[in-house]
Amino acid sequence: MLPGKMRIGRADFSGQIHAGLAFIFLAFTPFILTSCGDIPVELITEENEGFESLSVVEEAEIKVALNDRSFRQFDPDVDASPRKGVILDFFNGISLWAQYAEGNYAIHEWEAHANDYRVERAINDSEIRIHFIQPSTQRILPDQCENCIETAGISISIRNVFDSKRINFKLNDPDNSLPSPFPVFQSWTKFREDEYFD
Repeated sequence: MLPGKMRIGRADFSGQIHAGLAFIFLAFTPFILTSCGDIPVELITEENEGFESLSVVEEAEIKVALNDRSFRQFDPDVDASPRKGVILDFFNGISLWAQYAEGNYAIHEWEAHANDYRVERAINDSEIRIHFIQPSTQRILPDQCENCIETAGISISIRNVFDSKRINFKLNDPDNSLPSPFPVFQSWTKFREDEYFD
């Protein structure tokens, strides 16, 4: 009787071991396949989920559409106190300037600039996303410093990039690494375009 009970116990224990090994195998299968090169890493990362790279021609068309243009927006408005302001300009690459002001005095001010940027497109949407390439940064207020602002993960989303009347923006800071005046304009916003005349 006792040996029979022990055989049943061993069988149950053996079944639990097999079930555990099967679970571990299934849990690590995506990592194993990725390391073998069967699944691109981009497909299993949330950051690039739903976005695709553009061809050289498509990216060039977008850069031509944005070249030498400048867009600005203030929250709640340009005359408010306090107010947050953001300027995006596409002169010689891309610049993101931000300021927090009270009355006539700026309290926080900084800028990030890159000579070039990478563009990707949402697969099922009209959104494009811009990523700085080797950006430089400077904080102007309250204390001056060079390259002291973390820009990893920062991107700019644009909809209707070829339509001047409908173009709008969203600034993405998923790690909340940008200094004041952020967070601001993290939802779709119509920026005012500056007009320049020769």
